[in-house]
Amino acid sequence: MQIMSENANKKPYLRWILLIFVTGLVISYMAVQAFPGSARYFLTVGEFANRAELHQGQIVRVSGALVADSFIRTSGSTTSSFQLIDKDVSNGPYLDASYVGVLPDLFFNPNSEIILEGSYQDTGMFVADSILVKCPSKYQELEEQGDAEPYKDPV
Repeated sequence: MQIMSENANKKPYLRWILLIFVTGLVISYMAVQAFPGSARYFLTVGEFANRAELHQGQIVRVSGALVADSFIRTSGSTTSSFQLIDKDVSNGPYLDASYVGVLPDLFFNPNSEIILEGSYQDTGMFVADSILVKCPSKYQELEEQGDAEPYKDPV
C-alpha cells in the first residue's frame, strides 16, 4: 500500500512540470511569430553585392549611406529612387534602390546611416518596403550646439 501512495504523490508534480514546459513552448512560439523581422540582420551594401543568393527576391535589410546627387523623385508622387554606398567607402559597389512613401526627416543628412528593408528585383533595383534612418550621436551633438545645418530635400 505504501508503494501506491508514493507514486500517487509524484504524479501531480510531473503534471505541473509538463504544464510549465508546454506553456513555455507556446509563449516562445508566439513571441517568434509576433516579431519575425526583428531576427533579420542587416548587411552592408558590399556584403549584399557579394551574396548573389540574396538577389532572388528574398526580403533582407541593407545598410548604407545616400550617394550625393543620386536622389530622384517622380514629380507629384511619393515614388523615389536613389543609390546607397557603404558608409565611409568612396569607391565601393552602389545599390540602386527605390521607395514609395514618405521619407524620414533625416534621410538627406550626410551623416545618417540608411537601412532599407525590402527585396532585390530582376530589374536590378532594390525595392524597399520600409526605411530606417540611424543618425550618429556625433551629428546629434553638433545639432545641440547649433553648428549643424540641416540638409534639405533637393526636390
